[in-house]
Amino acid sequence: MSAQSGSTAIVSLGMSCQSSRQIRTHVDTFSGLLDQTFEPTRHFFDGLISPISGLADLFCDGFQLFTRDSIRPGPGCPTWMPYGIRFLHHFREADMPPDIDRFFEREHSKFGYLREKFIGLSEVERVIFVISNSQNNLSDVAFETEMACIKFNQSQLERLMKAVDNFLDRQCEYLIVSHPDRHGGVLDENIHVMKADESEWTGDKTQWRALFQSYFV
Repeated sequence: MSAQSGSTAIVSLGMSCQSSRQIRTHVDTFSGLLDQTFEPTRHFFDGLISPISGLADLFCDGFQLFTRDSIRPGPGCPTWMPYGIRFLHHFREADMPPDIDRFFEREHSKFGYLREKFIGLSEVERVIFVISNSQNNLSDVAFETEMACIKFNQSQLERLMKAVDNFLDRQCEYLIVSHPDRHGGVLDENIHVMKADESEWTGDKTQWRALFQSYFV
């Protein structure tokens, strides 16, 4: 989930599910900090594993919706090529293996709606994108799906932010959160390195709450 009020949207941009989880967890925190009524809302990248370079390519290419031919069965899970975006939780029923052909129309319709909703962010007064690679099991997912790199890279992040701003024709804010072993040397004011925690994928809500409080105060 992402979160939105009448004038502000706080939206997950991947690269893993932890961004979405922590936004949803802190909806009430946002309401109190910003004196606005936030509600959880779904957005396109909430539950996707999205490599930074692939995301940048997607927006540079105009963020067209996937076609059947562009969804491949692997490696490891349905993958949107050529962008390498992994659908770990889609094209399937719960606890069942993926079946792209069976569920393609359902997912195409859902993500088509979410794409239009993403485009609508161009009209929101303030948009903050949250990007994180802090999810502990992201390294396992990367191994299983043959992702080449989950570390951040300064030039790739800058290219992604520029591509999203150009696509929406506006300037957005970017809150970038990293694992201690994955910041890739990117240590400027835009990136926040979490201390290691014991969760599998959800993250430490205490650290995230402190981060949101410092960002929005």
